[in-house]
Amino acid sequence: MKHTREQKCAQLLVAVQATIEEFLDWEEQANAPNLTAIENEVLRVRERIGQRLAEVALADQDAKQPVTAPVCPSCGEVMRYKGQKRVDTESRVGLLAIDRGHYYCAHCESGLFPPG
Repeated sequence: MKHTREQKCAQLLVAVQATIEEFLDWEEQANAPNLTAIENEVLRVRERIGQRLAEVALADQDAKQPVTAPVCPSCGEVMRYKGQKRVDTESRVGLLAIDRGHYYCAHCESGLFPPG
């Protein structure tokens, strides 16, 4: 089910608020941090927010479950849809946790997360 713009906004606001709270906690506990320490923490916050933006954008992509079952790249048999599974994917914005459609080949016992 696709999420509405308002639902996505609510998800992102929750994630951003939690990240800001973590940053403020760090700031309160840091003992006179220098510029490098502050920059490192800001970069960590920026990375986490970027990752969450990408995860929310990817969550509604049609590639989660293609209309037709893919053919097994190993043996050529039609694969069976096994539901959603979480897969960790390294991307340009960092490690993303993405729920994707998972397919299984009963013939050769291999799995696939389309599109690749």
